[in-house]
Amino acid sequence: MNHQEAKELLDRYHNGNCTPEEKEKLEAWFDLLAQTGELQLNPFEKQSIRDELKNALDQQIAPPRRLITPFRLFLAAASLLLCIGMGWLLKRQVPKAADNYTEIYVPLGEKRKLTLSDNSTIVLSGGSRLRYPENFNAKTRQVELLEGEGFFDIRHEPKRPFIVNAVRTQINVLGTAFNVRAYKFLNSVQVTVSRGKVSVRSLNNPQTAANVILLPDEQVSIGKAHGEISRRHINANDFSGWVKGKYKFDDETLGNVAGMLESYYKIRITFAADDMKEIRFSSEFDSTDKLEDLLFAICNANKLTYTINGQAVMLSPISKP
Repeated sequence: MNHQEAKELLDRYHNGNCTPEEKEKLEAWFDLLAQTGELQLNPFEKQSIRDELKNALDQQIAPPRRLITPFRLFLAAASLLLCIGMGWLLKRQVPKAADNYTEIYVPLGEKRKLTLSDNSTIVLSGGSRLRYPENFNAKTRQVELLEGEGFFDIRHEPKRPFIVNAVRTQINVLGTAFNVRAYKFLNSVQVTVSRGKVSVRSLNNPQTAANVILLPDEQVSIGKAHGEISRRHINANDFSGWVKGKYKFDDETLGNVAGMLESYYKIRITFAADDMKEIRFSSEFDSTDKLEDLLFAICNANKLTYTINGQAVMLSPISKP
């Protein structure tokens, strides 16, 4: 069975229009692929299947319980991938040898510079986690920023695009420099371009998601939950300065400021009241500045006080006399 025929059968299966004969043919095709090992997925594709299956199962009205066989699970994954427009399941020809992937974590308070097999470089902030292959394949270069922040300086290769996956957001580039901010405490993924051009899209709804093209000094924020898009012009140096130890907060919430300070200084910041996290703060500082000086600036601007106990910091309102 060729790819086009398989695609049409999967489409009918998803819509509930498969005849018993067509379903039997589809099952035989999957059995053949499973036996020959020709249907292998890299970690990014496997995670996408898991995410889509989980979302689908969460949204179902619970039917009478039945045994779910490995084949049914795989068939459901294939149907879901077809439904959301991810045609790579049928289109790509994957070598049987699986790629070797490495995952790196940068401890809080540190930075790490990484040189990839194509000589592209990535600088990761503290608390960041990245998954990447030891060697890229001949058609594409793909990495995944699982959490944290990274500054990417990508070598130009027109015939082999570079792809960054970050929390249901995909960034496609040829050769450029850009910053990706995807901390767990943020509600969105922020992509800021310093040089070149990138294309960004949300994977929350791949069927309708449009690609957002960014040029230097442009930034897009994509909501993690629903894929909402916000685009603006900025000074890219304000968002990539952390690579050289220069930090700037511009009308940022104290909750987000605290999260970023934790990655920079290897501390934990808590608030006496949750509503304090929504207080806005603007400031510039250098990595050589003492933490106490920065905490004093935050508290002085917002009528707060702080206490430090080892690596733990508590911010509280100033008590009224």
